[in-house]
Amino acid sequence: MQQQRAFTLVELLIVLTLLAILAQFALPAMHDFIQRNQQHALSNQIARALHNARAYAVTHRVGVELCGSQDGLSCVSDWSQGWLLREINQSTPVAVTQLNTQQPRLQWSGFQSTIKFHSNGISPIGNGRFYSCDQQDISWQLILNRQGRLRSASTAENAAEQARCN
Repeated sequence: MQQQRAFTLVELLIVLTLLAILAQFALPAMHDFIQRNQQHALSNQIARALHNARAYAVTHRVGVELCGSQDGLSCVSDWSQGWLLREINQSTPVAVTQLNTQQPRLQWSGFQSTIKFHSNGISPIGNGRFYSCDQQDISWQLILNRQGRLRSASTAENAAEQARCN
């Protein structure tokens, strides 16, 4: 006669209790991990868009405009729902990016609400910064200078600009 092996009800309850305790610690950490990844992805998306806009201006020898857009057709000052790239004095976009509503909110602070690159790649009045806030702190900043170059802000610069998130 073969002996059957199995778990008792008490053993199963103990394992389920331990799993529930572990889940209480793991879920908040997983939520923070997902938020950090979303912030990083948004930062990479806007950096890629700026690099592509500058490269398009230089390679096609035209002035281009990168601006926030809600519908993918017209420019608005709000960048949180997406952006579009178009040649200056043209209404048809070259590229459109739409963001989903679960992503972190993208914000732009600059002299103008749009960024224009000349055919030589400079952006003389388009300097400013993109940033995103997370729990009243700046999660990241990308700073665009007048020559059209982009750089990431340091931790100290993020702390100095924390008032933008209030």
